Amino acid sequence: MSDKKNIIFMTALDGAPDILDYKEWSIKSWELWSKKNNAEVIVLDQELRDRTVMKPTWQRWHVFEILDNSDIEYDQVALVDIDTMIHPNAPNFFDETDGEYSGVNDDLMVEWVHNSITGYQDMFPGVKFDWTTYMNNGFIVMSPKHKKLCETITDFYYENEDELRMRQHETLKKGSDQTPVNYLVRREGYPITHLSKKWNFTHMHVR
Repeated sequence: MSDKKNIIFMTALDGAPDILDYKEWSIKSWELWSKKNNAEVIVLDQELRDRTVMKPTWQRWHVFEILDNSDIEYDQVALVDIDTMIHPNAPNFFDETDGEYSGVNDDLMVEWVHNSITGYQDMFPGVKFDWTTYMNNGFIVMSPKHKKLCETITDFYYENEDELRMRQHETLKKGSDQTPVNYLVRREGYPITHLSKKWNFTHMHVR
């Protein structure tokens, strides 16, 4: 077992209008859990680029560059949304990943997921998958071997910035990074570990 800490990486840009009072409690829950599980919470609170141009959900994929440039040592890294909370006595999910790209299936709103997959299909010719394996980006776990993947994701954004912004805000309107990342992980051939639904239980208000 590595003596390096695992990292909980959250994005909460200062002054962002969509960061509400829950930010404080989300971070506190993760900090409490981290103390028990040899992890450290890192919050990206300064935008790398104007967020009206590049959404925070895309900026977070610079995670490994940020950690390396800050001389932070780490084992695995979890990208976690700022609107999540974790029970302080929850087990250590880092033990369940096998060091692979890991997350939870997003299958609550099948129509939305299907339309999003269909809406980005033309940007990924030859890559096929359906809603049954589609992963939610609100909780993703990676290891250092995914540095190249993150570079591929950010490169893809910069190469297709205008088109992606148009689909995000004007035409498709089915998410930002989530579906393109689902495609890119598969296109690049990374093994995927599908974690239990318990680790990303979404839309609790409608259950």
